[in-house]
Amino acid sequence: MTGSWLLLDIGNTHTVAGLFSADGARHVQVRFRTDPGCTSDEYRMLLRQLFADAAEGNLWDFIERALLSTVVPALEPVVARACGDIPFHSINAHMTREFELALPFPEQLGADRLANVAGALTLAEPALLIVDAGTATTFCLVDARRAYIGGAIVPGLDTSWRALQARAAKLFAVELVRPDNTVGNTTETQIRSGVLHGYEAMIEGMADRLLRDAGLENATLVATGGCINLIRLSPRFRLEPDLTLKGLHRYGQLNG
Repeated sequence: MTGSWLLLDIGNTHTVAGLFSADGARHVQVRFRTDPGCTSDEYRMLLRQLFADAAEGNLWDFIERALLSTVVPALEPVVARACGDIPFHSINAHMTREFELALPFPEQLGADRLANVAGALTLAEPALLIVDAGTATTFCLVDARRAYIGGAIVPGLDTSWRALQARAAKLFAVELVRPDNTVGNTTETQIRSGVLHGYEAMIEGMADRLLRDAGLENATLVATGGCINLIRLSPRFRLEPDLTLKGLHRYGQLNG
């Protein structure tokens, strides 16, 4: 475990953390709820506890460097302080990368999307369409020039589901288990069908429209994010649960 890299992808709802070797081999990965109110001491203790079995000792004795992708800006200084003297990098649009940002305001692109593009380019040649199904569902398009040209942002599965519960007085919470059939015959099965099958249809339909409008019909489709285990996408999607962490690792290699 000596010389491991700590990779952190902090989302609005959950955080995924992984220990990788310098050559990209994954040792262990954990997932926990994002807490914007966490202090640096609490964060340091939490990570040490979560990785206790893998590190076989004090985690912080094994970490060589740390790389962060976050959509929660308040946690960036917290994590930096938690890492102490360990070399720390927070992904941004100004770092060395292997793709162009063909955007009018490249600094607005989220760190998670930067990492996703970097990760996808280690797996397949462009053109690419990358879907990240989380609190928000993001679509990223990379053309054959290795240029990020744009995409779309849609409310995520859980976000949409919670909004439906909050706004529809006669609907109630059900366990989100994917039904095999779209035709529900009870309120529960109709909610499950609408939320889960509807979400799948949204991703498939948005992918078609984005590829058509960008002229990238032959692009490779890659899907990641915390919600991909709840849904079933067509076989044209390559499922990569570790995509963001792989992208963080690639940023680390390019920004030594």
